[in-house]
Amino acid sequence: MKILFNTYLLQIETVGPEGGIIFLFIVALALLVTFFLFILKKKNLKFPSFSNGIKVSISKNKIYHPTIVQLSITNKSSRAITIEHPVIRFKKFRTTTAYKIKTVNNKQIYPLFLEAKQTHSLPVKLQPFYDFNKKLSKFFLVRIEFKYNKTIKKSSKYLLLKPTILRKAKR
Repeated sequence: MKILFNTYLLQIETVGPEGGIIFLFIVALALLVTFFLFILKKKNLKFPSFSNGIKVSISKNKIYHPTIVQLSITNKSSRAITIEHPVIRFKKFRTTTAYKIKTVNNKQIYPLFLEAKQTHSLPVKLQPFYDFNKKLSKFFLVRIEFKYNKTIKKSSKYLLLKPTILRKAKR
């Protein structure tokens, strides 16, 4: 006597978005983000900064191979700030080297107390750094960083010291 058992297979299907729909959604989202960033760059719009009105600018005395870099710190806020020792940072591709500026004309002026609506200007000669480390002559970007009020870091944009294949100096 044979007993046959009928086995039934249950098929359960999950209902959800297909792979093509998810891919199209990700592509559309990426296009939207790049379009938004392109519009911001085109109109030179910037995200709001929370720097409390501290403006840092850096300039050079010559277009190619400058000897002096001029740092200007402007306190646009209504409060006085205390500036710590500035740091000069040289950069070449991914390699960076930083040096702390401790004295100016053999005088210690840092930490510096900067009143509201005042500007601090500091000329920095690059030759002593080149004399100290001969490899710095191959570095082509420089910026200056500092801390103020003992906690908040601020830095200037990178300044091009000499032209490279990818970048040319602006006048």
